[in-house]
Amino acid sequence: MSAAALLGLASCGGGDGAGGSDGGGNTGDGGSVGAPRYFGAAHSGNFWLGPVDYTETQWHNACAPTNKYPAQIRTLYGDHIMGLANEVVLQGLTASQGQLCDVCAELSANGQTVIARVVTYGQETGPNDIDVSASIDTALTASAGRTLTWRFITCPTSSPLRYTFDGRQWSNTYFFRVWVRNARVPVTKLEFRIGTAAWAAADRQNDGAFQASSQDFSRGFSLRVTSLDGTTIEDSIPGLNTFDPDVGVISHGNFE
Repeated sequence: MSAAALLGLASCGGGDGAGGSDGGGNTGDGGSVGAPRYFGAAHSGNFWLGPVDYTETQWHNACAPTNKYPAQIRTLYGDHIMGLANEVVLQGLTASQGQLCDVCAELSANGQTVIARVVTYGQETGPNDIDVSASIDTALTASAGRTLTWRFITCPTSSPLRYTFDGRQWSNTYFFRVWVRNARVPVTKLEFRIGTAAWAAADRQNDGAFQASSQDFSRGFSLRVTSLDGTTIEDSIPGLNTFDPDVGVISHGNFE
């Protein structure tokens, strides 16, 4: 068991698989995707039973709002979920600042391989150690040993991006916090604009959300998401306070 003394919002939580994937590119949303792509170097460390779970039986998941991951996102991601050490960095994106929330990693141990979604981060026993959900712990046959190799990978989903919002200040239409969920490729930036105004960068928060303020978003606005490989997706969002923030808005697409 890892020394999961997670910092601030950081913690470990638990479940069963990225998009319900079996590790071979088949997804729980009924579609299929092409060959996976890897990001960054391979890591060698140990895996520990977190606990990492959506119900947050011991720790809050650092990539979730205070009311936890929305039900639809839990279903989309499945139960293979994991936590990273604070020290992990991928091409300038740092785990300790919430910039690796919702990315996918391929985990291999004891002759088994699974793909997991990152839902939390914090203090680990080593910089390449990870905390895992019960389903991953079982799938990797932990009784045979806890050493593993892991590497960031495209998420095996054919479903679009999801934008879910923080509803705590939902009546304030001059402010929003939004999570970009289900991206196949890690997200580096989110921008917003009203009408044909210039794009403005939203501020990334330590829980993985992006925050914007000082404009009236009640009549709708646009979001532009940039991935680690520089591609973008633009979507129109209805006015704040006109839809359920937990259900959010489904994008028209996803990254390749």
